[in-house]
Amino acid sequence: MNFLEENLDITLQKIKNLELQIEIQMNTIQELGESIKDTQRYLVKLAHNQMDLTKKISQWPYIVVHDNEGDTA
Repeated sequence: MNFLEENLDITLQKIKNLELQIEIQMNTIQELGESIKDTQRYLVKLAHNQMDLTKKISQWPYIVVHDNEGDTA
């Protein structure tokens, strides 16, 4: 009977340790999720800025430049 009680105590301690590890992992996953959301927001802003820059550059007037040999560059 004493062996069963010791085994139960060990098992309960292992369960408590597992619960603690799960809680730590859940907090880590939640923090990573928030970091990923922040990264996504940053990338969306970056993509919008790049799209605006591309649009502005495509509307710029370009001047044809000739080299010394008369070919267009």
